[in-house]
Amino acid sequence: MQKKAPNENDQKDSAWLALWREALVAMSLGWDLAIPIFGGALGGYFLDRWLKTGHMITMGLIFLGIAVSYYNLVKFIRRQDEKAREFDEQKKKEKK
Repeated sequence: MQKKAPNENDQKDSAWLALWREALVAMSLGWDLAIPIFGGALGGYFLDRWLKTGHMITMGLIFLGIAVSYYNLVKFIRRQDEKAREFDEQKKKEKK
């Protein structure tokens, strides 16, 4: 069975697919950073109101949310680094 040569439309579709994939990754990272911080602020606000503790719980949960966001960022960077390393290894194997 012969392989079909890629035509111009296939290349355009592939470029759009790659663009959307990268955009979704960027949006996902944004949510991974924003949700823990916002959740900590919101949860802390309601706990502070319920327990009448001023802003102590809110501040603590915001800092916890920031820590979780940085943890998510480190995980994301490590995943991307691993994918890039695998891609480089695959390219080296193809050259041989």
